[in-house]
Amino acid sequence: MAEVTKEVKIVLIIDAIASLIFAFLYLVIPETYASLVDPIVFDPYYWRAFGGTVLVLGIMSLIALKRAEGEQVKIIIEFAILWSVVILCLNIWELIVLPLSPTYRETTWFDSLLLIVLIMLNSYFYNRDLK
Repeated sequence: MAEVTKEVKIVLIIDAIASLIFAFLYLVIPETYASLVDPIVFDPYYWRAFGGTVLVLGIMSLIALKRAEGEQVKIIIEFAILWSVVILCLNIWELIVLPLSPTYRETTWFDSLLLIVLIMLNSYFYNRDLK
């Protein structure tokens, strides 16, 4: 497969930036971030484990950007879409079931909206350029 389009490269950069920001919040400064968002439960290990998975997604996006080969990028974008859909479903479940503080509820809504945008971007360019 040929090299990926400029738009797919931009989507990979957006994915990487979003992933690295959340990796920093959950992996490097989880205690500080938790004090800002007021979660109902804070377990530093699990927050860091989540940050680690997001870091892996960011690194995978950067690797795909560097390689810019269609088949490899396709797999990484499929993984990013799947991961985002699963986290979005968990966020929706969290909003419906758990007794969240107003701050954490707003944070979850923001995260969910960001995930929806990323899912739409990744899906659109995946279907247009990589399928």
